Amino acid sequence: MNENESCDYPSTKPLSCKAESRCTKFLDVAYRLFLDNGYENVSMNDIVKHSGGSLATLYKHFGNKEQLFVFLLEQQSEELFGEWGRRSICYEGRLEAFLMETGKMFLDLITTQDAILFHRLIISIGYIDDSKLNKVLIQNLMSVPVKVIANYLENEKAKGYIEVEDTHLVADQFLNAVKGPFLFQRILGIDIDISEERCLQALQQVVTIFCRGLLVK
Repeated sequence: MNENESCDYPSTKPLSCKAESRCTKFLDVAYRLFLDNGYENVSMNDIVKHSGGSLATLYKHFGNKEQLFVFLLEQQSEELFGEWGRRSICYEGRLEAFLMETGKMFLDLITTQDAILFHRLIISIGYIDDSKLNKVLIQNLMSVPVKVIANYLENEKAKGYIEVEDTHLVADQFLNAVKGPFLFQRILGIDIDISEERCLQALQQVVTIFCRGLLVK
């Protein structure tokens, strides 16, 4: 099979324990290779070379490289934000507590070295002229944290606790304000202070500013 050949994706047949283990290995290796080498520099053959198994099995379960990559993003999104999103729907705390809690979880994620590699990877995707890559879907997956916060803000708005016109925009602005002091410099390889004390100080300041702007006077 060549790099562009596809099959039914994802595989709908029940997996044996051995097949499930093999698929997990494929995914773990593929994610590591994409992070370390970039999307364009990884082939399906590379994944098989480092994970074992056969090329036919890889294609059988994941279709092609583009579908595998999107599946990985979906998996990462669910692992990182799935429970966060479900909790936000019925979150009973008020605005400051919610923003502090979600902002802390977000900072814990984006200050890891893998998060830096991941952002470099996603940025590089934007320069790939490849019609097979569903960039709209990728963008939607990357927007999951924004949607989680926006959903909570919509509930608070409906209850009359906050005043805001565009909750999605505010959620996006909040996360950008949270990651702003820490992410871009590290993407460039600049060594900055990401200690817990510094992160909490920055987060508290952002939360205070947003609460003052959103809460009903």
